Amino acid sequence: MSIQYKKKINKCKMPKEFKEQVIKTVTRIEESHNVVGVLYLSKDAVQMYTLPETVAQVLCRNLPPLNASMQRAVTEISAKINNINPVIDRIMEDESVEGVIMTNKDGCPIMTNVNAAGATNYALALHRFGVMVQTCVKEMDPFDAVLVMRLHTKKKEIMVVPDPSFNIIVLQQARQKIKKNSEKQFIS
Repeated sequence: MSIQYKKKINKCKMPKEFKEQVIKTVTRIEESHNVVGVLYLSKDAVQMYTLPETVAQVLCRNLPPLNASMQRAVTEISAKINNINPVIDRIMEDESVEGVIMTNKDGCPIMTNVNAAGATNYALALHRFGVMVQTCVKEMDPFDAVLVMRLHTKKKEIMVVPDPSFNIIVLQQARQKIKKNSEKQFIS
């Protein structure tokens, strides 16, 4: 025996800013067996809900402060990213640069010009590597910090600039490869 807690959506009481496509999407989500109900907030005020009354009250009391905190965090991160964008544009102008990956503090790509799978692989691997390097540096000198990590392999040169909010990873051709390519151009 199952108890039905959900109220059905009353399309007449839908907020005016909802377009027909939004109403269809909300209805489809609402009909899922995993969904308890829908709660729509606008300007920290409840506009519509299909949740049980007590659940709606608890959520309404707790969500606005969380929403405000999240908006502040997004604003701060966006401001940092906007300050970094001109730097990234300048880095991308260098012909040896193959790609730039910007990650969040957990190592997940948030902005890249590299394919998604490659960006994720580089980001997660270099995040783990960065944590190890920072731990080693802190053990050697607790007052020191990693500013840039540079990893040189046979094929690539990878630079990572760690920041508490995000990391920037730059992928370049290895210097030997650049010299060989430029020598070929002069011979022709």
